[in-house]
Amino acid sequence: MPRVQEKAKILETHREAEGIHRLVFYAPRIVPTARPGQFVMIRVASEGSDPLLARPFSFHRLHKEDGLFEILLRVVGTGTRILSQRPAGSVLDVVGPLGRGFSLPSGPHETVAFVAGGIGIAPLWALLDELTSKTHRNRPEQLHVFYGARTRAELVPLTPLKRLGVHLVVSTDDGSSGEAGTVLEALRRRYEGGSGLPDRLYACGSLPMQVSLARWASGRNLSVEMSLESMMACGIGACLGCALPAVNPDDPQAERYVHVCQDGPVFDPRRIRWDKIQPIMARPLTFASL
Repeated sequence: MPRVQEKAKILETHREAEGIHRLVFYAPRIVPTARPGQFVMIRVASEGSDPLLARPFSFHRLHKEDGLFEILLRVVGTGTRILSQRPAGSVLDVVGPLGRGFSLPSGPHETVAFVAGGIGIAPLWALLDELTSKTHRNRPEQLHVFYGARTRAELVPLTPLKRLGVHLVVSTDDGSSGEAGTVLEALRRRYEGGSGLPDRLYACGSLPMQVSLARWASGRNLSVEMSLESMMACGIGACLGCALPAVNPDDPQAERYVHVCQDGPVFDPRRIRWDKIQPIMARPLTFASL
């Protein structure tokens, strides 16, 4: 799928939650071929100023008929702070669509679970839009969304999500909204004992969450796809800065790496060597927090 470099205009900016912002871009050349799970590289600064490198952001929502895409970002560094302060009307250099997106269920008969930890809701929302308008248009109740955050203030507005008609389970670590505990605890309670497991599961969140979820899903008859997003400098495989240890099918003990920008960001968790990643579990995996 060809990538495009485009001058994209910011049409809207919104503060969605504590430290979380949503931006709407007009990019009529990028949007037509974009898919949920893919991403764009956005140069957040003016030409010649810091930060020099572009930042990766997942498609949060896609409005193809209008040539629009949305991103959701958490302000944690210089790049995201600058971008969150960009006013409507700003024009930025954007390259995309990039990476490998989510595959879709075969039909409405499939029960699907979504596991979103914090800013991990960003790419999963675009997928929810796709499913509720296509494969599950008449059966949105087959879509089960588990969305968690540390506290109520960090949850994005849920009304648009509820309008999709999906089954929504909200949790917060401190119990200030929804169920008390992590999003994985909410997932385990729902499928305790292995009964009623979904046919397919999609996930995005912090690295510790992904590691734990991969362990939980291992051995269960589930089709799982995870958005394993990472820090990167180029988005096209040139810098090799987003390498993750992967399973070598010919020799399980041999070293092999995949690159998030080209081989992902969406992966079957069985392809990843989680035991090799655990020493760096403190590093969050999310495009939206760079």
